[in-house]
Amino acid sequence: MPTSVPGLSNKTHPQGQRGFSLLEVLVVLSIIAIITGAVGLSVRATQDGKALVNEAERLARLFELAQLEARKTGRPVVWQYNEYGYRFAQTPRTLLMPAMLAQRLALMPQRDDWETGPLRPRSWPPQTEVQVSVQPPSGSVFSGEWISGPRAVTLSDGLHTVQLLRMGDGRYAVQP
Repeated sequence: MPTSVPGLSNKTHPQGQRGFSLLEVLVVLSIIAIITGAVGLSVRATQDGKALVNEAERLARLFELAQLEARKTGRPVVWQYNEYGYRFAQTPRTLLMPAMLAQRLALMPQRDDWETGPLRPRSWPPQTEVQVSVQPPSGSVFSGEWISGPRAVTLSDGLHTVQLLRMGDGRYAVQP
């Protein structure tokens, strides 16, 4: 008893071939590569966003620590930053000092132990240049006042933006 339909053998009809052509395989592999690349880029973008949020949370804690240090010593603490990182510096003890003068005096830190302590210089997340916006512009100085320092700090890496907002009690909240 025959098991196939007569007249449909591979010899008589080339359309009856089994398997895929090289062109079909290449098209499918190209589609898979495009989808894999898109997924990989979105995962990396999400990780970069989380790194910026983590850095903002660390910065919020360091701002609170800088405020405590300024209150404890009676000497202003200045937060200095650029697109590659940031650091804290403490100015010499004075009774009254305008914010801009305090920032200039802080260019030469007065404390050696800040090179290794919690207020040590730090870099932004790896392979990320961060743009920083501070409100008010002269708000990078933490003084002995109960609430001082920046009211709002915006960190942006070009794709993600995170904001640190000073609350009424002097703490900072991070808003992604």
